[in-house]
Amino acid sequence: MKGITAFCLSALLLGTPQLPVAQAVEAETVEQAPGRCGQFGPGADLSGCDLSRQRMVDLDLRGANLSAAKLESSQLMGTNLDGADLRRANLKWANLRGASLRRANLSGADLFHVTLDEADMQDAQVRDADLFGANLIATQAQGADFRGSFLKDVILEEADLSAARLDGCYLFRAVMLDGRFVGTRLDQADMTGAAMDGADFTDANLSGALLRGASLRHAKLHGTQLRGADFANADLVKVEVIQAKNIPASFHQAISRFFGALPATPETENP
Repeated sequence: MKGITAFCLSALLLGTPQLPVAQAVEAETVEQAPGRCGQFGPGADLSGCDLSRQRMVDLDLRGANLSAAKLESSQLMGTNLDGADLRRANLKWANLRGASLRRANLSGADLFHVTLDEADMQDAQVRDADLFGANLIATQAQGADFRGSFLKDVILEEADLSAARLDGCYLFRAVMLDGRFVGTRLDQADMTGAAMDGADFTDANLSGALLRGASLRHAKLHGTQLRGADFANADLVKVEVIQAKNIPASFHQAISRFFGALPATPETENP
C-alpha cells in the first residue's frame, strides 16, 4: 500500500499544471500591492494605488511616485510632496491645503475642484491638467507651468503666479483678485469674464489674450505687453497703466465708457 500511495502521489504532483511565468508574476504583484500601497515615506512607490478618501495629513512624501494613483476626496493637508510624481493622478475633491508641491509633476492630473489653498507649488509642472473649479487661494506657484490646462472657474485670489506659464490657457470666469502675475505668460489666454481687481500684471505678457467683460479695477498694467489683447466691455476703472506696451484700440474703447477717449501714446497700437 505504501508503494502504491507513493506512486499515486508522485503521479499527481507530476501531472499538476504549472502557472505560466506571466501569470505567476501577476499573482505576486496583486498579492503584494496592498502592502506597498500602505507604506508612506520619502520616495515611496504608490503608483496606481487606490488611496481615495484616505487621511494622509502632514506626511513626508518627498519624491514619492503617485503616478496614476487614486486620491479622490483624500485629505493631504500639510503633506510634503516636493518633487513627487503625480502624473495622471486622480485628485478630484482632494484637500491639499498648505501642502508643499515644489517641483512636483501633476501633468495630466485630474484636479477637479481640488483645494490647493496656501500650498507651495513653486516650479511645479501642471501641464494638460483639469483644474475646473479648483481653489488656489493664496497659493505660491511662482514659475509653475500650467500650459494646456483647463482652468475654468478657478479661484486664484491672492495667489502668486509670478513668472508662471499660463499662455494659451482657458481661464474663463477665473477669480484672480489681488493676484500677483509679475512676468507671467498669459498670451493667448482666454480670461473672458474674469475677476482681476487689484491684480498685478507688471511685465506680464497679455498678447492676444481675451479679456472681454473682465474686471480689472485697480489692476496694475506696468510695462505689460498688450499687443492684440481684447478688452471689449472690460471694466477698467482706476486701472494703473504705466509704460504698457502696444495698447490696443479695444482698451481705449473700454475705458472711454467711463472717462472718454484717452490721448494717444507711443505704445498705442494703430486701430
